[in-house]
Order: sequence, then structure tokens, then C-alpha cells
Amino acid sequence: MRFKISMINDLGNPHEETIIANNEKKARRTVQKSNPKSKVLETNWVYK
Repeated sequence: MRFKISMINDLGNPHEETIIANNEKKARRTVQKSNPKSKVLETNWVYK
């Protein structure tokens, strides 16, 4: 499954990433590991 994750960093700049993961919780954890100073705003499942 693919998830589009919207985030905002500590400077207030928004950005998005597309992560391939088995479920939403795992996608959020993966994105938090690569962007520890960013706050996850929303996670959406997207089609290929």
C-alpha cells in the first residue's frame, strides 16, 4: 500500500512524502524516523 503523508517541519514549512508500507501506523513510524523534527499532519492511502 502507498500512503501520502503531509508534514510540517519545525520552521513551519509543509512537505509531503509517499511511503510504501503495510499499514498506516507503519508508514507514520517510517516517516518519523527519516524526519524526526517534522510533525505528521495527515496520512492518506493513495492509488498507484
